Amino acid sequence: MDLFVSAVGQENIISSGPTLDPLLQNTSHFSAPEVKGLLRIRSQKMLDEVVAIANFNKIPLYTYSKGLNWGLGSKLPVGDGCILLDLSALDTISEINEKFHYAIVEPGVSQGQLAEEINKRGLKLMVNVTGSSPQASVLGNTMERGSGFLAHRIEDARGYEVLLADGSRIKSGFWNLPPSDRAVHHFQYGMGPDWRGIFSQSNLGIVTQMVVNLFPKKELQKMIWIKVEQAQLPDLVDALSDLYQRKYIHSVTHIANDKRMKIENKNIGNSTIWTAMAMVQGSENFVQFLEQEIPTLLDGICTSMGFLNEQEADNQNLGEVFGCHIGIPTDYFVRAMYQSEGATLDRVDLQIDLGRYGMLCCLPILPAHGPDIKKATQILDSIEADFGIIPASTLNPLNDLYLESVINIYFDRTMPEAIELAHKANKEMIRRFDEAGFRFYRFDVKTMHDYMDPQNPHWKLVSRLKAALDPNGILSPGRYEIGK
Repeated sequence: MDLFVSAVGQENIISSGPTLDPLLQNTSHFSAPEVKGLLRIRSQKMLDEVVAIANFNKIPLYTYSKGLNWGLGSKLPVGDGCILLDLSALDTISEINEKFHYAIVEPGVSQGQLAEEINKRGLKLMVNVTGSSPQASVLGNTMERGSGFLAHRIEDARGYEVLLADGSRIKSGFWNLPPSDRAVHHFQYGMGPDWRGIFSQSNLGIVTQMVVNLFPKKELQKMIWIKVEQAQLPDLVDALSDLYQRKYIHSVTHIANDKRMKIENKNIGNSTIWTAMAMVQGSENFVQFLEQEIPTLLDGICTSMGFLNEQEADNQNLGEVFGCHIGIPTDYFVRAMYQSEGATLDRVDLQIDLGRYGMLCCLPILPAHGPDIKKATQILDSIEADFGIIPASTLNPLNDLYLESVINIYFDRTMPEAIELAHKANKEMIRRFDEAGFRFYRFDVKTMHDYMDPQNPHWKLVSRLKAALDPNGILSPGRYEIGK
């Protein structure tokens, strides 16, 4: 760690030992690999110097934005021997453009910070927030291909500035050209190869700034809520696919089971009820049309449904959920995790990595097709039957093609037997989804290599890219790569 004192100062270095150990705790209760220490990065210049030193001395670094990759390892590296690089202090919002609806943010900018800045400026824009903490990084979650309430977040990434292992910085699209008085972020592809995709879910470079898409706010927003019995869920997904094709829905649809939405366990023997929520927006006339048209297209599928404005949602204690659909982040869903276990969130700072209850993730992508949804719910029911654990599940259509699933298992981290059972159940749930032919869009740091075939040409290409861009292998080794 002494090599980095001149670059960051002793005050920004945490060596391995008692001070570092709490920072390696994680809500999934994964055992931490060997970590050499932690560096807190306070400026882009400091980051350049650290990477230069690490590259020259072949010292592996593991970067994170805010470290809130909950359920997937938080800030843990994949393997042993890394120095953690904390980028949370890089929290500048260098631009917000209302006309072309985007912001330029550094890794430490949280979704709460960005939403607050938009509100302070009185702009008619919305952040595509996730159901995670308001403290979660916009850039970090986007690069990990998380999903918000308005769209899949990777689709929000219009432009990247990337620091490569050799110290060079590259910018995508027209951003790489000399400054212009004209707009440059209205056309994200620029000229020539579009290389942005290789830096999401990868360790090929450090994304130091991002041009992130914002969403224009229309005259009127309303939230659809729908309740459906599990037997009708496949029909609902097929019907929602039609609504997306018609351009009637303007957000992700979150469809949650009892365990997640009602914040209580279902009664034994009763059918699982799924609750769906989505947003429609536009002129008052258009929204009125949708309030008439959508129920006719869902007739015979739902047990109940309706449309709520902001005040009506507040009156039904759904104001925070409505807020997520209009770009207001909340800790509602973090609290719900605890409430589903009959407890109250024990961390005022929302650092659930240090809290009593733990969370594991299973994250398959489902085709938007009724028979596939039926099979997915059968797998969920099989986990409950075999392990006595009800997975807290949301199956979220993003469009007419696919659903992003967020399936969690919650457990008491003070009980060794509960930890063991939860990990066993989650591992088996992932295996059953894979065996059934489903594929996954994210993996935790302990599981990803179980589902990466070294002989697959895809991963061989990733290895070739890694060798070209980071020949010394210093950037987050093992993360979404086979490694040496």
